[in-house]
Amino acid sequence: MKRILFTVFHFSSLLLFSQITMTPGATHYNSPYQVTVSGSGTIYYTTDGSTPTLNSSSAFNNFQVAINQNKEIKAFLVDGQGNTSSIFSKKYYTGPVQTAAVYFKPPSGWTNGSCILIDMVNPNSIDGFVIDTQWPGIAMINTGCEGWYKVTRNFENANVSFNNCMPFPNIPGTISPNLIPMGSTLYYDFTNGEISNPPSCLYLGTNETHANPFSLVKIYPNPVSDVLKINSQKDFKEYEIIDASGKVISRNMFTSKEISISQLPSGNYFIKLNDRQGNEILLKFIRK
Repeated sequence: MKRILFTVFHFSSLLLFSQITMTPGATHYNSPYQVTVSGSGTIYYTTDGSTPTLNSSSAFNNFQVAINQNKEIKAFLVDGQGNTSSIFSKKYYTGPVQTAAVYFKPPSGWTNGSCILIDMVNPNSIDGFVIDTQWPGIAMINTGCEGWYKVTRNFENANVSFNNCMPFPNIPGTISPNLIPMGSTLYYDFTNGEISNPPSCLYLGTNETHANPFSLVKIYPNPVSDVLKINSQKDFKEYEIIDASGKVISRNMFTSKEISISQLPSGNYFIKLNDRQGNEILLKFIRK
């Protein structure tokens, strides 16, 4: 028993010793501010989102970072015995935060309107105040476009869910069943889930900076034999090839607008394109 207790205590001590804390917990302030990074040992870190190594900048026990522009801090800890922690990371923001737009189409049975619950991820606050919404959330605006509702808020990433603005959350059929992660734009149909082909009346004739990102992306030829070509001005970061069962066949960085698919058997596939703002675009193609 003593051996077991000692092992548990020793393991717990290592876990506690290898922790890194970043304060403040709020990750956005309108004015520049300081972040303090602390840990018991030598901390190796970066502030540009790159992966830190033993050749990165370092400090003993703690250091401060001036947040005068948006920065992503990544750090790991090496203790006195040479034990290395996992990498801790957090994004910090200052000044204006980009606008995100959420579009939602409720089922026909929702007669009380549509509300959205927002759990902000990046940043997790605005000027130091956490603004995650409480039930039933924010009332969305009816766009007058084929039953779609809309709301805009300021964040880079968030998790959202929808309901029909009833005062209590336990009425069957009044809540969207999923918690949906999103970036700067989301089109979500209660019946069909996230979609990549929203109706044109949502974005035609507007001056919105987040106007439909999907209409700007074309893939060809389709059906395709060997090389799938991407026609878009968007700055994609990576892509995935997914088969008809939903299995990810391949995942790579997006370095060329021509993607070889000659290794795929004939059949139906999807390509998911991820841009640098967190949007995901899913398009279907056929391999001959």
